[in-house]
Amino acid sequence: MLSEGALNSRLIIAFIAVASIIYRYIVNRRLRLSEEHFAKVNGCLPMETVLPTKWPFALDILKKQWDALPSQRILAFQSQYFDSIGPNMKLGLFGQDGYLTADPTNVESILSTRFDDWCIGSRREGLYPLLGEGIFNQDGSPWKHSREILRRQFARIQYQNLKVFDGHINELISALCSAGNEIVDLQPHFFRFTLATTTDLIFGEPVRTLGEDVQESFTTNFDYASYVSAIRIRLADFHWLYKTRKFKNACAVVKQYAAHFVSQALKDKKDNGDEAMKGRHAFILDLYEGLKDPDLVRDQLVHVLIAGRDTTACLMSWTLLAPHPSDMTCR
Repeated sequence: MLSEGALNSRLIIAFIAVASIIYRYIVNRRLRLSEEHFAKVNGCLPMETVLPTKWPFALDILKKQWDALPSQRILAFQSQYFDSIGPNMKLGLFGQDGYLTADPTNVESILSTRFDDWCIGSRREGLYPLLGEGIFNQDGSPWKHSREILRRQFARIQYQNLKVFDGHINELISALCSAGNEIVDLQPHFFRFTLATTTDLIFGEPVRTLGEDVQESFTTNFDYASYVSAIRIRLADFHWLYKTRKFKNACAVVKQYAAHFVSQALKDKKDNGDEAMKGRHAFILDLYEGLKDPDLVRDQLVHVLIAGRDTTACLMSWTLLAPHPSDMTCR
């Protein structure tokens, strides 16, 4: 026979469970009504193409994506669906409808012509431990504010002395030449090159001043945090299921790396006053003038690192790979 305390505990648990189910139903119902209204206003037709799944809640698709991530074949994995099914399809994941599109008109609408109609949704919370508050993780007025601040800074950088690239380019060429006639994986070299140029040109400090250990620690933890973040955004509203201690520590290392440059810039301003605004830390100090919060500046620097390191290195890799379609097919 249950005691009164145990009975009360079970009643509380049952009440919470029922309340959660009702809440989820109401939220999903309101979302569906909102989508139906949007479809009616914009003349949208029902999505007839559905991505076929074998397991409940499309867990088989999620598992295949999980398996493709470590081997860096997620793009090839997703492309096969568009090649075989078409540019638009619906996917029911965890009981919610999601839509996949590779139609250029839809992509243009989302990213350009009707940008304000869209939001990043659950991806924000999935990416938040790594990205925090920055331009890639914002919507609406915060995004516009970040865009305006960063655009002003990058416009100024266009007129900087680009001789800072010379030393890094020479180091890259030297590293490639040292391989002799052996086959070289260019991408790791490109990642090191773009990290060095970003920290030097934008953050105002040569990366070598931080030491090899710090660079390697940042690279390892950044790659791991990015990998886990990619999994978390695919879990959508269930991103909280994947938040390990190792992931938290990796995100902390990335933020500590960016915070170092903020601290150095603020110290420069404290020591040299307004003259610091004209020196090597001008980018960070201008950000601070617009944001008034070291943590927000730190988060924006993480976003700049993503653009400066990852995006640029990938662009360099694809630029050299694209003229060799046979090699691309092998991958």
